[in-house]
Amino acid sequence: MNFEPQLPNWGYELAQKKLDILIKYHSWLKETGIKTGLISQKNDQFIWDEFIVHSLYFSIVFQELEIKNKTIFDLGTGGGIPGIPLAITSNNLISLIDIKESRINELIRLKNILNLDNIKPTLEDANKTIVKEGLFVSRCYISTENALNLLKNKENSTYVVSSADKETEYDSEKFHVKHLNFYINKEDLRHIDVITVK
Repeated sequence: MNFEPQLPNWGYELAQKKLDILIKYHSWLKETGIKTGLISQKNDQFIWDEFIVHSLYFSIVFQELEIKNKTIFDLGTGGGIPGIPLAITSNNLISLIDIKESRINELIRLKNILNLDNIKPTLEDANKTIVKEGLFVSRCYISTENALNLLKNKENSTYVVSSADKETEYDSEKFHVKHLNFYINKEDLRHIDVITVK
């Protein structure tokens, strides 16, 4: 199978000039990520669509929120998903949070390979990080419902999380939740919820 990385229309302006480094990250996931257990065995197209392109939509969200030069916590980052593509396509500092030291060590090596100054691999329990106020992302670590539960006593926080196809019920007095739908390729629709604590 020939692999040609494609960018959806919504991601072209964001990522076209960063395509080389995104492809380098893709190669790292395909080789090191699989070998070290950061991701399971996947084909090239799956890695590109589900891990790279899907993660790019997080950058779109932060652009629309006009978030610049801030720290964003990627909770349960694993192989740097969605944090690495977010760092590649923004000027925010991305704190890659994971509880496993082996994952953090690989991400430190990746930081040097990609020459990214705006990532900070951090060995920490994501459950302890989310008790702080701030900006959070996660692709697989937590559901929208659980994020709402954890954020109910916070202020000044935004959590961008991959979600199910259906909108989650929430307390509109406490939160604003924007449910976004986007295609990662010509056929596959994905969803992100942007949770803002009022």
